[in-house]
Amino acid sequence: MIGGLYVHIPFCLAKCQYCDFTSYPGRSNEDKDTYLQTLVKECQIYARMFRESSAYGEVSLESIYFGGGTPTCLTGGQLCFLLETIKESFPIQIGAEITVEGNPGTLDLPKLVDLYKGGFNRLSLGAQSFNLKELKLLGRIHTATETAQAFNWAREAGFTNIGLDLMYGLPGQALEHWQSNLQTALSFAPDHISLYQLKIEEGTPFYQRLSEGSLQEFPDDLAALMYEEAIRTLTGAGYLHYEISNFALPGRESRHNRLYWKNDCYIGIGAGASGYLPGVRYSNETVLDNYITLTNQGHRPVDSEENITTELQLFEAVFLGLRLVEGLDKESFFCRYGVRIEQIYGETISRLKEQGLLQEDSLRIALSQKGLNLANLVFMEFLP
Repeated sequence: MIGGLYVHIPFCLAKCQYCDFTSYPGRSNEDKDTYLQTLVKECQIYARMFRESSAYGEVSLESIYFGGGTPTCLTGGQLCFLLETIKESFPIQIGAEITVEGNPGTLDLPKLVDLYKGGFNRLSLGAQSFNLKELKLLGRIHTATETAQAFNWAREAGFTNIGLDLMYGLPGQALEHWQSNLQTALSFAPDHISLYQLKIEEGTPFYQRLSEGSLQEFPDDLAALMYEEAIRTLTGAGYLHYEISNFALPGRESRHNRLYWKNDCYIGIGAGASGYLPGVRYSNETVLDNYITLTNQGHRPVDSEENITTELQLFEAVFLGLRLVEGLDKESFFCRYGVRIEQIYGETISRLKEQGLLQEDSLRIALSQKGLNLANLVFMEFLP
């Protein structure tokens, strides 16, 4: 079943120093309107494709996620128009989770009211930090005060499901700064908190500064301490640590992200978006003009596709499932893939258990506390 839809909005007011996502700052309202009309056409292409072929199975969306870029660069009316188009194009489950990412510097109460009334029921707020110096370093356009205002406005508008994004491992960041950010985040009582360790990616301003020597790699041991501090602080405040980097109040786990971690299928639309249809992963054109041209010609605007072999599918199921703190359900794995996980990876699992990186019982295999800190190394052990 195809249960999710990701919508990429590649616009922002200013590109952050660390960002390597597909985004185009400072575009005109005309560019944005053209893009919206193109997204509508891409929705129609997929809706027609699913109607004409049963190869894709049932489409029943339990989650829709607007990401970016900065989706809230658009007006509330534009975002709601696009959501209505999606509802007309695809079957939507009753009570589906419908998320929009928002930068605090692009939000006000009227826009949030429009979004909530228009059908969005979850807001993911890109706080990143509450430290002015850190926000300026990252190139964020908002202040901590604006984050507080946006959060309070969202509650006033009716949002009962609000997440905050926080970053750690920032150049020059001390442990006490990170502790302060965590405590400030908790003071809002958000429903969900996502943590992101800064990774300096090629092609970003941060990467250029790193190459020039004006920026230093963050110490791994201090980043590990920050991660452990976050786990201690957030779980101590009643949040469930349900995925490596994600924490939620009971019942507020991100349904959209769970689709990814359960290796379920989803549609990705928009420039630079990725999707996973039965047997194939794909990525869309990142160049805006190319994306628009292909879609207007009636084609799927795909830049690359990868056929998912059985071997690769099994690997993805393991490493994605292990991202969940609850771990991988062995019986569900068997029911879905027709083979016991021990038959394929028994030796690897035994070795990682001996190293204290995995734990196992009769039902599940999961990362240990030590394994959480070394998750990428664990995942590499399962590579085909």
